[in-house]
Amino acid sequence: MRSKFWCGIGLLALISAGAGSAGAADLATKAPPREAPFYVSDWAGFYLGIHGGYGWGDTSFDPFVGAEITQTNAHPKGGVFGGHAGYNWQYQSVVGGLEVDFSGADLKESSLVTPLITRDVKINELASARGRLGYALFPNVLAYGTAGVGWGHSEVTSTARPESGDANNFGWVAGAGLEYKLIEHLLLRAEYLHYDFAKASYFDNVNAKDKVDVVRGGLSYKF
Repeated sequence: MRSKFWCGIGLLALISAGAGSAGAADLATKAPPREAPFYVSDWAGFYLGIHGGYGWGDTSFDPFVGAEITQTNAHPKGGVFGGHAGYNWQYQSVVGGLEVDFSGADLKESSLVTPLITRDVKINELASARGRLGYALFPNVLAYGTAGVGWGHSEVTSTARPESGDANNFGWVAGAGLEYKLIEHLLLRAEYLHYDFAKASYFDNVNAKDKVDVVRGGLSYKF
């Protein structure tokens, strides 16, 4: 009788051990798979590129010194095309960098100051040195803001004067953009920049302040 009792205990132990092993194997099979880590592209390094787009400006003139004539604002507009270079640093999904750019521009407008005087305004060059700070929204998409110092060159011509007046414009520039990595070293971008320049003098009694907005697309090669 006692031997049957111990045989029964042993049989129950074997059955319990087998059930436990099967349950553990079943749990291992049904465990959820581990999620793949989020991959962030490598944005760090030096890059060179070209860009082109469209710009529009607002040139506000002061009244003529010693005269009662108030000049209307000019609104030159036209194309821009140029190049840029920069360097990025990256920490996980955050990307910071520095960039310089130069653009030849053809923003211009012709208007009447008085019924007898025609005025031509042209902005023919734009440049900037900016910092950039961005975040990788997706593995190959970078959204960024940018700000820094801006420079421009502009000209004013009037039929009331035999010569034209030109000025170097200095101020600040800020904007934002999106950059997309087409392939490992090729970057496509779309961005908006706003230039706000200090007042400049074109003639002895002609002073004006320029603001320029630019939308442009670009293509860069990252080394």
